[in-house]
Amino acid sequence: MFKDISTVYKKEIRSILKDKTILLMCLLLPFAIMFMEGYLMTAMNDTEEKETTYNAYYMNAPQDLTAGLKAIGFSDEKVEKDDCIDRIKSKDAKMLLIFPENFAIDPEGANVPNIEIYYNSSDNDSLRLREKISVLLDTLRPEVFTINADTSITYDLGDEDYMAKNLIASMVPGLLVMTIIYGIMALASNIIAGDKESNFLNTVLITPVRRSSVAIGKALAVMTAAGTSAISAFAGLAYLMSKFNEMLGEHGVSYATKDYILTFAVILCEAFALVGLILIISTLAKTARQAQTLSVIPIMILFLGSFLTSNDGMQSLLAKVGFKNYLIPMWNASYLTKNILLSGVSTTDILITCAINIVFGIFCLGVVSVLFNNEKIVNE
Repeated sequence: MFKDISTVYKKEIRSILKDKTILLMCLLLPFAIMFMEGYLMTAMNDTEEKETTYNAYYMNAPQDLTAGLKAIGFSDEKVEKDDCIDRIKSKDAKMLLIFPENFAIDPEGANVPNIEIYYNSSDNDSLRLREKISVLLDTLRPEVFTINADTSITYDLGDEDYMAKNLIASMVPGLLVMTIIYGIMALASNIIAGDKESNFLNTVLITPVRRSSVAIGKALAVMTAAGTSAISAFAGLAYLMSKFNEMLGEHGVSYATKDYILTFAVILCEAFALVGLILIISTLAKTARQAQTLSVIPIMILFLGSFLTSNDGMQSLLAKVGFKNYLIPMWNASYLTKNILLSGVSTTDILITCAINIVFGIFCLGVVSVLFNNEKIVNE
């Protein structure tokens, strides 16, 4: 039996190596997706940093305030009020800030000057500038009391890196699985359904080779491709993380090598389980197109699961489910990976998660073997 499995496995691996499209999908696509994600992240950050001047204007601003206004993006160009308001409505201008004549702050609060701020809430730049001007104007208000004024004391008692870690943990698990699966989805869905559609499977099934050996050999070839895609994805992840930390600057976070190894192992086991499920679909499908179409369903469900585990609003519900999260195949990997990157997990949780996904993947291979042993799988 092992010899037959080896024979089928080697045959499928040779086919994969000869197909440049599959090699491109497995080797380069996962890395390319991660690389582009990092590149776009850097480009967006550079754009935000370079964009220092808006079509925003002020009138009657006191002399000691103009430097601050220019620093956050205001222009000192003279404009007409009505014309500028019309431009803000059409999003050609971002804001108009009008100070009253002879603007001055009365410490006694008897005469409170009114500052008019015209902006467009449907314009993201206008809203961003609204936040900036609010911070600037707050510094002009009379001080009644101060809050956390002693800079030598740490008032925030939480994890300083939590926000950055939470962002990474919410993004990475789903992104990793998607890049790996997209790289091998065509191969996994076609490896059986494609042979069936071309009637090549009929020839294979009448050979002396046991049908279960054929199924397992094909499955192991897909698993090998999945492992290759995982390595490519993690190589891209290293670049993505470097760009992410570069964007965060002093707030960047770093993980130990152990965290990356654990994440790799958990994601690979998740991919193993998902590949097994796709192989069942490929075996049941009558054509390669049908297999590819149906394979999207579990992938989208898994993507939704990754989104739910990363949603802060779901955390209380997930906490109530507790340990049972680790007993659900594939879902458990997304849930665990976020915890690895966010706060750390126990060895028991990792072992259970990997074991559940491996057992589920083996179960799927067993189902594929049973379907192969069913004579109805042969095209009539």
